[in-house]
Amino acid sequence: MPEIVGNLHLHTTASDGTGSHAEVAAAAIRAGLDFIVYTDHNIAVEGVEGWWRDAHGREILRLMGQEINDMQLVPEYNHLLCHFVADDLNNLAADPQQLIDAITDRGGLTFLAHPLERPGMGAAQEIYPWLSWDISGYTGIELWNTMTDVKWQLRSKLRAVIGAYLPYLVLTAPFPEVLAKWDELLATGQKVVAIGNSDAHAMSFSLGPLRRKIYSYEFLFRTVNTHLLLAEPLSREVSQARRQIFEALQLGHCFVSNDLVASSRGFSFSGSSGDRQASMGDTLPLQETVTLRIASPLPARLRLLHQGRVVAETIGRELTWQTAERGVYRVEAYRIYWGWQRGWVFTNPIYVE
Repeated sequence: MPEIVGNLHLHTTASDGTGSHAEVAAAAIRAGLDFIVYTDHNIAVEGVEGWWRDAHGREILRLMGQEINDMQLVPEYNHLLCHFVADDLNNLAADPQQLIDAITDRGGLTFLAHPLERPGMGAAQEIYPWLSWDISGYTGIELWNTMTDVKWQLRSKLRAVIGAYLPYLVLTAPFPEVLAKWDELLATGQKVVAIGNSDAHAMSFSLGPLRRKIYSYEFLFRTVNTHLLLAEPLSREVSQARRQIFEALQLGHCFVSNDLVASSRGFSFSGSSGDRQASMGDTLPLQETVTLRIASPLPARLRLLHQGRVVAETIGRELTWQTAERGVYRVEAYRIYWGWQRGWVFTNPIYVE
C-alpha cells in the first residue's frame, strides 16, 4: 500500500503560531513530509488548500482544519481537532457533542487533542486535557503530541536548559495514561483511531537571560507524525487527494511514529484468517485461527498487545503470532536513541471478531 507521512496538528500566525502558511509548508517540505493539515485555533483560512511548491520545486499537499475549543472556559480544556471542515462552528464549542455531530454532518473528522496532559514549568503549568468523556461519534484521539511531551519533560530549570540545547534528548513515548485510556476506549467496542502530531507553534522561550527558539517547525515536523496507508498513490487532483487522506484516517489505516528516532516508512502490521486479510484499522473475522505479522524496516523491540496487554515481544525486524482469541490487537515498537529506549511506532489496531 502506498504510504504518505503528514502532520495533522500545527499552528500559524492565523492564531498563536509564529510562521506563515507558506513558511510552515516550506519547513514541512524540508522535514520530508508529504502533507500537512493546518489547525489554527477556532479559525479556518480560505484559499490555502492545494499543492504548494517551494523555491526548489519541491511540493507538499496543504489541507485545512481547525482546533476548536470553548474560549470562555478557564482553563480552555476540551480541544477538538476538526479536519476537512472550514465552517465557523465556534458557537458550538461549549457543547462538545454538538460540535462533534456538526463536524460529522459536514463530512469532517474529529480527534480529541492532547487528551491527557501533565504540567510543565512556568506558563507551561497550564494543562488543556479533554474532560468531557460522555461523548460519542468522534473519530479518534491524539495519542502522542510532541509539545505535550516536551512541556512535561522540561518541567524544571535544569531540564529546560538541557532541552533547549539538546532537544533530541527530550521525547520519550506517549504517556502511559494516554495509552491506557485508548485501551479503555477500545475495550468498549468502539473503534478509536490514533494519530500523532507535533502541535507546532515554533515559539521562543525565555529562562532568565536566555532566549531561544527551541523547537522550530522543521525540527518538530521531524518528530511525531502520522503515517497513512493508501489504497492508491496520492492523487494530484486536490479533492481526490483530500478524499484519500480522509478515508485512510477514518478507517484507521495509519500509525503514529517518532520519526526523529529513525525513519519508519515501510513498517507494517497485518493479519490473516482463512481467506481474509487485514491491515491496521481493519476488522478481521476469525476463522479458527488468526495469524498476525509485524514487519519493521529496522531492528526494534516489537510488542504485540491484545486488549492492552503484551502477548508477544521480540527484538528484531519481524514478529509472527498465531491465536484463536478475538479482541483488539495493536503494536508498539521501541528503539534505542541517544542512549535511551524511546517510543518509535504505535499502530492502529486490527479488530479480530
